[in-house]
Amino acid sequence: MEWLGFHDGSVTNLIEKRTLDVRHGIGLNMQMHSSLVRRLSMERQLEGHYGCVNAVSWNSKGSLLVSGSDDTRVNIYSYSSRKLLHSMETGHSANIYCTKFVPETSDELVVSGAGDAEVRVFHLSRLRGRGPDDYDISPSAVYQCHSRRVKKLAVEVGNPNVVWSASEDGTLRQHDFREVSSCPPAGSSHQECRNILLDLRCGAKKSLADHPRQLLALKSCDISTTRPHLLLVGGSDAFARLYDRRMLPPLSSCRRKLSPPQCVNYFCPMHLSDHGPSSLHLTHVTFSPNGQEVLLSYSGELVYLMDVDLARGNAMQYTSADASKIMTFTPMLNGVELQSSMSGVLRNGFPLKRSVSAMLDKCRKLVQFAEKSMENANYFFGIEACNEVLDGHDREIGPTLMHECLCIRAALLLKRKWKNDAYMAIRDCHKARRFNSSSFRALHMQSEALLQLGKHKEALEFAIAAQSKAPSDSEVTEMVENIKKHLAVMLHMMVRGLRGMILIMMKKWNWILKHQSLVMKGVMLNPMFFMEV
Repeated sequence: MEWLGFHDGSVTNLIEKRTLDVRHGIGLNMQMHSSLVRRLSMERQLEGHYGCVNAVSWNSKGSLLVSGSDDTRVNIYSYSSRKLLHSMETGHSANIYCTKFVPETSDELVVSGAGDAEVRVFHLSRLRGRGPDDYDISPSAVYQCHSRRVKKLAVEVGNPNVVWSASEDGTLRQHDFREVSSCPPAGSSHQECRNILLDLRCGAKKSLADHPRQLLALKSCDISTTRPHLLLVGGSDAFARLYDRRMLPPLSSCRRKLSPPQCVNYFCPMHLSDHGPSSLHLTHVTFSPNGQEVLLSYSGELVYLMDVDLARGNAMQYTSADASKIMTFTPMLNGVELQSSMSGVLRNGFPLKRSVSAMLDKCRKLVQFAEKSMENANYFFGIEACNEVLDGHDREIGPTLMHECLCIRAALLLKRKWKNDAYMAIRDCHKARRFNSSSFRALHMQSEALLQLGKHKEALEFAIAAQSKAPSDSEVTEMVENIKKHLAVMLHMMVRGLRGMILIMMKKWNWILKHQSLVMKGVMLNPMFFMEV
């Protein structure tokens, strides 16, 4: 079949589907088709900045691009001509981190936020008739109420009067152009800017179960284009927070720290939710164009796409205790968790239609393609083929093919060894065991994944469970022996370390006792001691 050249089929097949069924939209599939993604390349390099470019943003029509840089300039480029239209000297005294066009202003209002803790608004109509080198322009509004760097700005579709700014001072502020055009600097004795929408100065969490206590330095924020009441923020911990603006308290000032308001939901990959590295933090959060998904980007980590609507059924929900449960071996009985996972595999018990039969045939071929890609070391495309089956047809393919596809994807992830692939392999093995509780392959691979993460004690439990399923398998037997030897060595090293610490403590204690004894002897020999007594 020619479509096997790409895991998501051929463009010709997509067009044929549209011809046969006019209700079948292919726009998104065409945009994200792997054959087109592979052709992406740099079209043009736009010049005009003299420092690192930290922010770019399109206008609503996609005809203009605004950028902000370390050179404290804001540049406006034309997409059609690929040329610089204006380069503005903003007056910021530190790097510009964010820029935005204000909607519904005919692209005449541009706002910027910078490391000097200021938000500035510029009216581009003042640049009419000027060339790209004539960049002297004064802001129409300056907001100085933040006390730390402003890292992100947000605007609301259809609202030309308000802009929101997220700062590392732990506050998200709402600036209404209709009220004031300036405010005094942070810390001023007369400052009373009542524009704090979110006060997260005591909002950071180390884990999902922790009570927030420390400053959450905000790094990013976004407002949904389809549901503008939804607000997403991310900062100096691992959790993106979703708020409903209609449920937030009234705007407040910075005079008094408030308890963080209740959010609608937290978003965080499970393996990062339980006491992750202290340096782990979000650098960017945003809604998808349709508002149904959120994208999270972490510093020194990966990018994650998650569902906003839990009712859609695709979202993975968990509590603070679930992160450790998935890595702990628990015997499963057929049917205990299988019933909920399999509901909807064959809907209402009706026989499969011809189109469903064709879909199943395609899924089987994709699974075969993924299996062969492991032999050819083509891990990436094998994983993509499994994603096509599991994400697109998980409710129709049945438990047997589902189990097989999950195990193959787990094996491919362990072979690829990208960052966090081992965690995703553990997730797939856990799901596979829900479809087949006696799965030797799932137990074996989960043990391998835990070994890659350095969790030898947990890996031994799964390896022993796999060995019980296949006692004659020499590979698993060798794995069990190697893990036991490693744990024995680690225990021996731990005992030696404790013994060394005890000896050091004993030496210190003996020295202290000896020193005290000498001091007491010196005191006793001092004639003044007896006189005082």
